[in-house]
Amino acid sequence: MRKLSIIGLCTGALFALSSASLHAQVVAPSSERAVRVLTPNDNNLQWLNFWVAKGAHYFADEGLQVQVTPGGSGDEEGGRFVTEALIDGSADVAVQPRPLFLLAVGEQRPVVAFANLLRNDPINLVVNGDIAAARGLSAQSPLADRLKGLRGLKIGVAPGPITRLRVLAAAAGLDPAADITIITVPGPVQNQFFGEHMVDALYAHTPYVETALTEQGAVLMVNQSNGEIPELAHRQIHMLVTTRQFRDAQPDVLLRMTRAIYRAQRLIHTDRQATLAAIRASGVRLRAPNALELIVELYEPAVPLTPAVSTEGALAELKFFPGRRVPPDLSGVDMTPYVDNSFAKQVQTER
Repeated sequence: MRKLSIIGLCTGALFALSSASLHAQVVAPSSERAVRVLTPNDNNLQWLNFWVAKGAHYFADEGLQVQVTPGGSGDEEGGRFVTEALIDGSADVAVQPRPLFLLAVGEQRPVVAFANLLRNDPINLVVNGDIAAARGLSAQSPLADRLKGLRGLKIGVAPGPITRLRVLAAAAGLDPAADITIITVPGPVQNQFFGEHMVDALYAHTPYVETALTEQGAVLMVNQSNGEIPELAHRQIHMLVTTRQFRDAQPDVLLRMTRAIYRAQRLIHTDRQATLAAIRASGVRLRAPNALELIVELYEPAVPLTPAVSTEGALAELKFFPGRRVPPDLSGVDMTPYVDNSFAKQVQTER
């Protein structure tokens, strides 16, 4: 395994329970219940703990047959499709990125977020290795030096994360309009642009970031997944979402799902090999299978310690709304009906 140098990477020694004891703690209910879960796709490790819960059989331990249907793409049209699928009953639960959830709230749709899947950004900034070397920078350099080293670079980024790249530049004391050149590069061609030196750096997520690190000699310059940039850390980025009707009719199903997610989060932070095995058994299609160990190492700190959600966390995402979209006006909206932390709160008190 190629080791990744990450500044301040948190270790997995956060919990004392082993994966074996976690598995032994839960007694599966006698009845099984099918749960239809709509995901944006079936090849994305950004919702790492969902795939781990599935591959480690934590949903099954809870008596749930989770049936994954990919198809709720991350664009606005895809978000409306997901919301409609929940409301018309063709899906029970959805893995929903925060912009699509907030759009549904803005339209006053009866959606409810009940579990957080990601607390830190899955997007990171990598720089061409030759450029980093010429500037005397490495992944071990002080953060302030690495941030200053971005000055003058051409940075490739997909349209959506441009807002966050500007926040990152401002945190570095850089003017995003003058000190760096932002080049819009769709995800599928990011590695091509990087390999052909059309950009000096990529602001990218899986599978493009790990491909650049393992195959293109890139250097990790800013590790947002580890919370290096406080302004972009401790958030609610992807969530499990349902409807109020389903929540009220099937609260036990949501409690069991949340418990499975909580177990997956603890496993990710305590047992790397079991985590990798669960991912491989989950059915997720790996777009960069040879870099799986690296991306799990990179994303582990981004996984929440608990599935807790909050109204404040949901609203905080408005300032990071994708650059190509208009954020909804939620200034007069009571967020209480749209966020339900009771399931996460209950599973955290269980012993």
